[in-house]
Amino acid sequence: MAAIGISAQRAAQVDRTCRDFVARFVKPLGATSDDNSWSKDDFAAVFSPDVHWYDHAFLICRQGHGAVMGLQVAFRHCNQPFDVEFKAITPTAKGAVLEQVWVGTCKNDIVRPDGELAFKASGKEFKCHVCMVIEIDEAGKISRIDEYYNKRWDDGVLESDYAVVKGASLKS
Repeated sequence: MAAIGISAQRAAQVDRTCRDFVARFVKPLGATSDDNSWSKDDFAAVFSPDVHWYDHAFLICRQGHGAVMGLQVAFRHCNQPFDVEFKAITPTAKGAVLEQVWVGTCKNDIVRPDGELAFKASGKEFKCHVCMVIEIDEAGKISRIDEYYNKRWDDGVLESDYAVVKGASLKS
């Protein structure tokens, strides 16, 4: 396999884009951008207009700024409080792998515009490990996200609380 060369400038760009993306996800949308919220235009500024966000837990592809904003509003409504801890941002040939831990409380149901219950809130505090493979174009805009996490993110715990298995997993 050939080595992939990534310039320091490109590595800094994708790191900045990932951090800007997370910053936009943890604060609510508002009429203007300030210390407490993002305007819709400023929120969307980190994404290409035709961004594709593949949620591999729920088997959904959200396309475009409107769909991504809808996800942000619904997810933040459901999870209050909500924050993100960075584990790693690893530059790749096309962008970065963003490893993070979602921290919050699953407080409110997510209800679709048609009234269908999309996700029932559990009221539980959580720490959910999330991995995103993010494609970032040369302008520093996110064009694609492949998101991997536990569908029941509210069951998430820190790695130090995981069950430990040593030896065989099946009886032979």
